[in-house]
Order: sequence, then structure tokens, then C-alpha cells
Amino acid sequence: MGTCINHPDRETPYICMKHQIYLCEACLKCRDPKIYCKHRSACPIWFMSKRKAGWEAEERQAAAAHTVTFLPDGRTVAVPADSTLLEAAQTADVHVNASCSGKGACGK
Repeated sequence: MGTCINHPDRETPYICMKHQIYLCEACLKCRDPKIYCKHRSACPIWFMSKRKAGWEAEERQAAAAHTVTFLPDGRTVAVPADSTLLEAAQTADVHVNASCSGKGACGK
């Protein structure tokens, strides 16, 4: 553990192995993304800064909801974007014959 180069009051475990500097989560970004770094494959800062964009996109997608309407009853339910129709039916309290609970083992 060390202190962030930009925020000396913050303890952080993230160290740039190339420059030997610590960065807190607010500062977490590779300083040399376009040049070769022999430490990159094991660098937590490189990994976190690249994954951060992916995590933010995943969070936006998970926050998005879809509206599903089951006919003929007209029951409508809002579910997260990554939900299955079986999960939506269970949320709407609509019976769907799913012998294996949606695991795909029964082939129905």
C-alpha cells in the first residue's frame, strides 16, 4: 500500500510497476497507454482502467428496463435488460410450464 501521487491523503493498493507510483481509484488511468510496457500484462492499473469502461457500460445496460406484456391477460411487468422471459413471467405471476426451471435441461 502507498499514497496516491495526486492525493497524498489517500491510501491505495494500485501501483504502476513501470513508473513506481501509486494511484487512487479516482486517478486510476494508465499514464502511457500507447507505448510498450513490459509490466502491462500484470498491471492492475491497466486492467482496472480498461475494465472500468466495460463495467460502466454493463451497469448502464443492467439499469435499463424492458416492459413485457403477457397476453391474453394483459399483465405488464418491467424487468432488467438481462432478464429472461421466464423470469419476467415469474415476476408478473404468470404460469409458464418450465419443468427444469429454465435451465434448458428438459428440452421443452
